[in-house]
Amino acid sequence: MGGVNRGFAVASLVILAPWAFVGFETTSFDTAHFKFPIRRSGRIIVLSILATALAYTSMALVSVAAVPDGFSSWQEYISGLAVMTVTAIASILTGIIGGYRATTRVLSTMAEDHILSEAFSKTTYSILFIMVFSIILSVFGKNTLDWFVDLTSFGAIAGFGYTSAAAYKIAKMEGNKRTKTTGLIGTVISAVFVIVQLVPRLAAMEAMSSEAFLLLSLWCLIGFVFYWRTVNRSTLTEYSGMSTSGVVLFALLLYSALMWLAKRLMSGQSLEQVKNSLTSGGVVLVVIIFVGLTVMLYVQSVVRKKHEAAEREKIHAVESSLAKSQFLFNMSHDIRTPMNAIIGYTNLALKEPAPQEVHSYLEKIESSSQHLLALINDILEMSRIESGKIELELCPVDLRAIFSGIRDLFSEQMKQKEMDFQVHTSQVKNRYVWCDKKNLNRVLLNVISNAYKFTPKGGAISASLWETGTGENGYGSYEMRVQDSGIGMSKEFAEKMFNAFERERTSTDSGIEGTGLGLSITKQIVDLMGGTIEVMTAPGNGTEMIIRLKLKLAEEKDIPEEEKREQNPEPTESAGEVTLDFTQKRLLLVEDNAINMEIAVMILSQAGFMLETAENGKIAVDMVAASAPGYYDAILMDIQMPVMNGYEATRAIRKLENKALARIPILAMTANAFKEDEQAALEAGMQAHIAKPIDIQAMMQTLTAVLLEAEKGEK
Repeated sequence: MGGVNRGFAVASLVILAPWAFVGFETTSFDTAHFKFPIRRSGRIIVLSILATALAYTSMALVSVAAVPDGFSSWQEYISGLAVMTVTAIASILTGIIGGYRATTRVLSTMAEDHILSEAFSKTTYSILFIMVFSIILSVFGKNTLDWFVDLTSFGAIAGFGYTSAAAYKIAKMEGNKRTKTTGLIGTVISAVFVIVQLVPRLAAMEAMSSEAFLLLSLWCLIGFVFYWRTVNRSTLTEYSGMSTSGVVLFALLLYSALMWLAKRLMSGQSLEQVKNSLTSGGVVLVVIIFVGLTVMLYVQSVVRKKHEAAEREKIHAVESSLAKSQFLFNMSHDIRTPMNAIIGYTNLALKEPAPQEVHSYLEKIESSSQHLLALINDILEMSRIESGKIELELCPVDLRAIFSGIRDLFSEQMKQKEMDFQVHTSQVKNRYVWCDKKNLNRVLLNVISNAYKFTPKGGAISASLWETGTGENGYGSYEMRVQDSGIGMSKEFAEKMFNAFERERTSTDSGIEGTGLGLSITKQIVDLMGGTIEVMTAPGNGTEMIIRLKLKLAEEKDIPEEEKREQNPEPTESAGEVTLDFTQKRLLLVEDNAINMEIAVMILSQAGFMLETAENGKIAVDMVAASAPGYYDAILMDIQMPVMNGYEATRAIRKLENKALARIPILAMTANAFKEDEQAALEAGMQAHIAKPIDIQAMMQTLTAVLLEAEKGEK
């Protein structure tokens, strides 16, 4: 069946090809029906035109050779007449078939693009329309053909020029020098031919006839009508270049109408004929210009109104986005504050002696709290992506090292679930690229975590990195495939799996927890990177996720030394975690919430710190200003506080006259957990950012790093 479809597509192109010299764009309208690479169509078109030209030439030669000299016999006469008849009929039939085929494709394509009525998508309707139109034209005599040949020639030139200009513009954006050059040459050639067609006596060939100029003005008028129809029916709000194209079209309409009238006046044989032509032609000219101007102004008015409506909607959307972001910002802080208490007290309670049953309850509370926190983080991340607050931070990275890190991260989990986990990167030659390492890691983590959750015990998961193309303008094409032997998904769900909050099976009926946001966030990040993500799955047959990215190539020398050490750590005796004795360290804890203060005091006291507290930033500044240098080793600063917030307090401390006090390490410890909050803390003069709810291990690591750095600075 595939061979039949392919053969039909080739046959359709062969029928159209001989007419490419008139409407060359017609062949492109059939590309949707091709069952073979579009590049092959060029060879088919050329061969078809050559074969057709050879056939017509051969028939003409045979006809000439068969005509008897002096008609010596009826047999010779009849035989010559028969060959001529066959030749003429063949020419007429192929012309009719090719012409109808080409025109119906143009009409059906315009119908598919909603330029014409949907009725034109039916071949029968289009053929009848062409037939009626042709019959009407025949009434005007054989000279009508010359008029339409002129007009068609002009249309072909304009079409070729538009196509060349579009190719030039696209090639310029893509940096394709070859296509850019050919597009520019095609545009210039088209412009020259348009001028020759429109301006009389400019070249050896004559410009269009007066009737052709009249048809051109009517053609422009119909163009305005199509603009009118398209703008009214379209859901688009932006029409780039609409004003320019409208002015050009109206100028062409005015020029062609004036040229028609001028040529008509020049053809007058007497003064009376000139007067009559001026009177009747003037009326037609005024009508054409009036209608064209009216439609153009109306179209411009509609476009302006749509643009103004779009601007209002854009402003409303921005205001709504800001309101939503502010709401989520406030909710983030308000939700994280009690979450800090729940998680903090639970962690403290787990360290106290208690019956096993109580410890089991506490562990379940802690697990549910972490799940709720993950849900909050995903919702906030999704909101940030939708509001366009996420920007790619490109840096040189080693793709193999990223996949190696993924393997190390999941290896223990996979062992516990008795799963076969494979990572393949050996095929990659250009391993160093520029990309957003953090977001690429997040994409891979989301996809592999999803595969892990929905693959039963004893299953298999593989993560593969493939290099599919290199060298194009310094970029490499990569495929990242994650395949599992899990439960798979239905076709219906696979089509909507990247929508926010979509889950085929909820935790109620599958026992698998999830927010339904991980894959949506993944899709948004991949889109932001300019890539694609494809899903191949079926119920019971597992799932394969294919991520395709085009990344700029880097070199190993571009990667910072610390990044290399992080990606390829050398085993040493001190490779374990760096520890620090906290028993001689005094911290100033600045916190306005009594519960959060109590939790932090208990956690830090258990770690060995000496602690003093302040209820707001103003008190903290006064306490630091009154202290001796070195009395406080560091300050843990909340952000949202009465009297003076954390940023203001930090700036005030940094401005103290005593430089030793002004340099004291300050760490933000706040429920403001957005990335911009981290940046704001650094800009205010803080050394680090600790998010609430408090991750005790992460907090201790951050404190260790900051205090060690401060000790180095003192030395």
